[in-house]
Amino acid sequence: MWRRRSILWWLFAVNIALGAAGTLPAIRQLDRSLGHSVAGQQLYKGFDVGMFHELVRVPDVGLLRFRITSYAFAALFALFMLVVSGGILESYRQDRKLDSGEFFAASGAFFWRFVQLTVFSLVPFGLIWATYFDVEKASDYLGDKAMADQVGSGLWLFGVILLVLITLFVRLWFDIAKVCTVAQDTHLMLRSAWQGFDFTRRQIRVLLWVYVRISLVAWTAMLVAFLIWTKLPATAIWATLALLELIVLVQLGARLCQLASVTTWYKRHQPLLARDSAATQPQEVTEPAPQLTLYSEADPLPPDD
Repeated sequence: MWRRRSILWWLFAVNIALGAAGTLPAIRQLDRSLGHSVAGQQLYKGFDVGMFHELVRVPDVGLLRFRITSYAFAALFALFMLVVSGGILESYRQDRKLDSGEFFAASGAFFWRFVQLTVFSLVPFGLIWATYFDVEKASDYLGDKAMADQVGSGLWLFGVILLVLITLFVRLWFDIAKVCTVAQDTHLMLRSAWQGFDFTRRQIRVLLWVYVRISLVAWTAMLVAFLIWTKLPATAIWATLALLELIVLVQLGARLCQLASVTTWYKRHQPLLARDSAATQPQEVTEPAPQLTLYSEADPLPPDD
């Protein structure tokens, strides 16, 4: 991933541009409403939580109206990541810098196939999301019925940790399916999804531990940055912006590390995986053709039965 770090800087620049575009309508509205007011001066000098809460409730400002714009640009970045995933994986697979034509050609070639895999992944992710609400209901119920207050919170924590591991397993499953699609250039997405599940299931201890370690680094960095942010003064606007953008950079780097890790693992084990996949396929049984012997007139006739 570090050898191909230009991809990281490029994704980070696109994220900043889309983030700025997503906040621009709210900035204009705040400038019109608070540009020459006392409340605006308090926010200009630093971020005030109480004043921001009041602004959310004021109808003239209407900050909540711009949530749709923010969500739309966030969805646009997710779509952008889906578009360029083929080029990223192809660059990692070949371990060389692709020019713009090669990169976007690979991105376009695998886009619709990755869309199919994304649609397939919505099923297990949706089940995980629904299970989380069941865990919340069960923890609240046990918390009300049990004598100890820690029973409900303990069940919730255990359920959340288990669901996080399952979520990483599903992400790993479909990441390997994408790698298989790029390496084999296949158009059979159900087959790629099954291969990804089979490989992940057989190597779950190795692969899941890789994803857990990368995720732990990203989560720890985000926690440390959040703790630092709570200690910054309200007037440190540029320091806060730099800190939050650093969090985004670490998260993007962690995601690219995951894709690079599964690509490297697949390249190292590709001969063995191909042999195992061939062994599981049904073999066609063909009977040997009968042997025919030709006799010429000069040869003696075969004896009669």
